[in-house]
This record gives sequence, structure tokens and C-alpha cells, in this order.
Amino acid sequence: MDTFGSDDERDPGHGMENGGGSDNDEDEIMEDADPDQDEEEEEEPDKEDDEDDNENDDEEQNDEPDEGEGDQEEDSQQAPRSRSATQAPSRAPPLLRPGADTAPTYDIVPYVAAPQSTSINAFCSTPCMRWIFTGGSDGYIRRFDWFGSMNGRVPLTVAQKHPFVDSVTRLGILLSYWENEEPAVKSSFLHVPETTDDLKLSPVYSLAVQNQSLWLLSGLESGGINLQSVRHDEGKIITTLRKHTSAVSVLALAHDERSVLSGSWDKNIYDWDLNTGKVTREFTGSAGQISSVEFRSHISNIVWDEIRREPLMNGVSAGSRSIFGSGDLTNGVSSTAATTNGTAPAVVDANGELDAPGSPAESTRSFGSLFGEDEDIVLGGDGDEMSQAIVNGLDVPPPPSQENADIPMPDVPTTNGHPAPASSPPAPATIHGIGPPPLPPGPTTDQNTFLASSMDGTLRLWDRRCAPPIAVSHPAKGVPPWCMSACWSIDGNFLYAGRRNGTVEEYSVHKGLAEPTRTLKFPLGSGSVTAMTPMPNGRHLICASFDNLRLYDLKHQDRRGGPTVPFLIIPGHHGGVVSHLYVDRTCQYLVSTAGNRGWEGANTEVLLGYEIMW
Repeated sequence: MDTFGSDDERDPGHGMENGGGSDNDEDEIMEDADPDQDEEEEEEPDKEDDEDDNENDDEEQNDEPDEGEGDQEEDSQQAPRSRSATQAPSRAPPLLRPGADTAPTYDIVPYVAAPQSTSINAFCSTPCMRWIFTGGSDGYIRRFDWFGSMNGRVPLTVAQKHPFVDSVTRLGILLSYWENEEPAVKSSFLHVPETTDDLKLSPVYSLAVQNQSLWLLSGLESGGINLQSVRHDEGKIITTLRKHTSAVSVLALAHDERSVLSGSWDKNIYDWDLNTGKVTREFTGSAGQISSVEFRSHISNIVWDEIRREPLMNGVSAGSRSIFGSGDLTNGVSSTAATTNGTAPAVVDANGELDAPGSPAESTRSFGSLFGEDEDIVLGGDGDEMSQAIVNGLDVPPPPSQENADIPMPDVPTTNGHPAPASSPPAPATIHGIGPPPLPPGPTTDQNTFLASSMDGTLRLWDRRCAPPIAVSHPAKGVPPWCMSACWSIDGNFLYAGRRNGTVEEYSVHKGLAEPTRTLKFPLGSGSVTAMTPMPNGRHLICASFDNLRLYDLKHQDRRGGPTVPFLIIPGHHGGVVSHLYVDRTCQYLVSTAGNRGWEGANTEVLLGYEIMW
């Protein structure tokens, strides 16, 4: 295993852990300076100035009069405080290691174990993996030194190594821990004195941390969300966000870290503005407790031409004509239809063909793409929910200056009433002359579309710009109504849902969520699939069952002389419910935590750290 550099090189805020130790130490040095000594130096002539002039300019600056030293002391006292500003990150985000996205397979080996003697319900880490955080049923939040743990600074004892494989020899280094306190609700009618005896701990069911670990969000059993500091005055509760009425099971921090999505056992999802502490959007209608929330991921260098099969007509494929009938389509609307969605009849254009009617004055519908660029979408199949959602439109607030204006929708070039060949795809549809924004470089997440799963087995695709869900998937006949984990593929074209019967269902966003495109099956007795995470090559999916972790090959083909099973066993975890699987941004480490997240199931109550190689 490669060795790592010193902790100071990897720490974006070097020397500031445990409440900003560098600031406090420097302030103490400044305060301990003897003022009498400064006065004596002012009275005595400085004899060393002439000698230092002959040496160099740096030493000359060090022997300036004491007034200059006082100014330097004031500047040095303020400099450390300016380093803690959150306006700009201190370093660029970590990048994916070369070859990780093209590796044919991965070799994942465990090295670190951190037993915690409690169910690990929540997990989060900084992007650079400097620190990792866990939350347990005992009501404590723990902070670990990840690189110190991987470097093997503290070995496991013989008794601690007994339940693990031979490669697990290093102990997770616990830096600090603090209580997940349930703040008392202040009442204007009854005065309750604040004492330490009234301290109430809440099990930790969800965590989310800022990229520089300046603050952290933790979910409470009562439905509140604590915003607490980490680097300075560790564990101090700054404020509590209150809206949910039951335990907060999921926290998904947006990429800009200005908002967060929270899912709860009260079956609701809220979008919070972290600048004001208010709820900006509500996503309701789920019939089960929310088990996972994840933003849609996408990659800018994906070859979309391999996905497209036919030309698009304003974001709707020609294969979806059966939704409207057998008539020719113009702008995605049948020419034989007298009305569309309650609007006025179609009008005849200059060529004598029927065109789509304009939206009524009271309508604010938008036919823009819900998944990025319109030319990148392939929708097809009869009864496609995704096609119907886009064609029927979703309520989206228009720009203030054109609230009642019609939305221009250019026609697709046609030949004898048929769409143009696939070799000349139409340009992306624009709204008010504004095209879709370009994708950022590298893997990132779509901040508008997210996936939510509930414990009743239902999957929902939401768009933050509209109220109703884009698509809803219910468990098929014969599938247990249960889903503890769901995730996106690395390119955002597929989503996966773990089931209780030892299977993983794959859905395509281009074909809708009515039925899964295929089902990944594991051996009998594997148990429920409780956690999943995709790999950067887009070919493998790590699935956590009750018995083992498996690296599933999504492109496996039965061939002579090849592997007979489509997955590999990842050593380390064995027997127990896994609450989280996390692969860092560089694809160098994997972390698995054992816990039932407040639901049913036994677990091993341990965190395991792996190194990924290929």
C-alpha cells in the first residue's frame, strides 16, 4: 500500500483542529509578551542595526523599532482568523485518480477497523477524507483521523483483530466525540432552568458536513436538525432547524452548500435554505418513511450518441407517438387532436400544417428538459411516464418579465411529415432564447433532480422546480414492499433499488419507472440489500447484503472460459446490516459502516476502511 504524506500536508486547515488550536496558541504568545521589556528597548539605542545592515534585508526588518513590531503583532493576531473564512476553499477539490474511470475491475482490500459498540446509523466525511464522522444510537457523534488510521499509527489488539480477516490490522484513530443534544424547546408560558441534569441525547440518524469541516448538520429523533460547529468550539449548537415531526433519517447537502434536503420518518422531504433556516420547498405524498435521498449525478464527457436511438421532438422521442395516436406529430402534438391539455385548438401555419397552440394566459407550463440538455434525452416505449410528464408539462414559475407570455417552441425539421434522420439531430429547445447551461467538468450532481426512496418500497423522482414528482415506481407483484437504499448510476441514466429478497432492481430514466429493466440476483440466503454505491468506471456496483459485500459487474456476459458469477466478494464485512457505503472522490478508499439506522436487523457495530486498487 502506498504511504501517505504527513497530516499537515493533507489538512486544508492545518493546525486548526480541536477548536482552532493554532489561533489560541498564537494569541497566548502575543498576550504573554512583556510590555516592560518593550519600554526598555525603546530607551536603549539599537546597536545591532548597523551590523544587520551589512548582512541582509530580512534581518534588518526584524530589528525595526518597537512601533513596527506592535503593528506586526496586531497583523499576526488577525491573520489566523482570516484563514477560517468560508468565502473560498483553501485548496481545489480532490480529483479522480487516473485510470479509475477506465479500470476493468477493482481490487478492494480492508485495512482499518473501528469498533464502536453501538449501531452506526449515520456517516459523512470531508471531500479530502481528512476527517470522517459517524453517528450512533447512543447519541454521540465521533470524529476520526482517516489518514492516521490508514497509515497504521495505532494497531489493533489481538482480541480486536479476532473477528476480521488477516489484512485488518489497523485501528481507527478517534480524535474526539460529543453529544447529539436535543435542545429544549423554550416556552413563553413556563420557565425551565437550564441545567446539565436536563441534558437529553438523541440517536444520530443522519449527518452532513461542510467541505472544510467548519460546521456539521445532525438529525434528531424529534425531527429537528442541529447546526453545530466543528473546528471552533467543537459541538456547539448554533441553531436548530425545526419542521419535521419525527426522526430525520436523511440529509443531502447541495453542491453549493447553501441548501440541504432532509428526509424524515414523517414521510416528508424538505428543502432548507441554510442562509435563512427556512423551508423553501416541500415534497410530500410518500406513504413510507424516507430511507434515502440522492441528487442525480452526471459526467460531462459521457458519450450520449451511444444512448440516443432516434431523433427527438422537443424532448420527446418519435417512438412515443402511441401516447397521442397514429397521427403525424408537430411539436409533439397530434394533428388530429382538436385540443391539447385544455388549450385552444391548433392553428394552421404558413405551410398549411397544424401547429401546436400557444399556452393560455393563465398557464405557466414549461416544456424544457428536466434532466439537462434536451438533445441528450431518449424517451420511448408505450405508456412512458417520463414522456407524459414532459409533454403534459409541469408547473414551473416563469421569468418575472414574461409571466404571461407564450413560450416559443421551434419545430423539428421534417421530411414528408416524418422526422429528420438521426444524423442531423435538432438543436436543444430553448426557452426565451436561453439554452441549457453546459455541464461542469468531471463528475458532479444535478442540483434540480433527485431520487427518493421510502421504506414501503416506492421510488420517486423529484424536480426541485415543481411540486408533483416526475415519476413514481411501486414494487412489482411478488417483490417485497421494502427499500432501505437506492442510488444513481455514475452517469445518471439508471437508478438501482435494493430489495429485501436479495435482489437489486435496475431502472432506466429514459424508459420510465413503470417496470425495472432488469433484476440483479444474489445467492439464496444473502439477505436484504441495505446499501449500494456505484464505481467510477460505470461498470461495477458495490452492494451490501446481510452476509457480504459484493462488487457486481453490470456488463457481465456468460462466455466460455470467463467468470461464472457476475460479482466478486469484498472481504471484511460478514453478517449484519450495513448502513452506509462510501467511495471517496479520488476512488482510493471505501468505507462501510454497520448499523440498522433505527430499523430492524442485527449488525456488527464496526466501521471498516478499505483501499481500492486496480
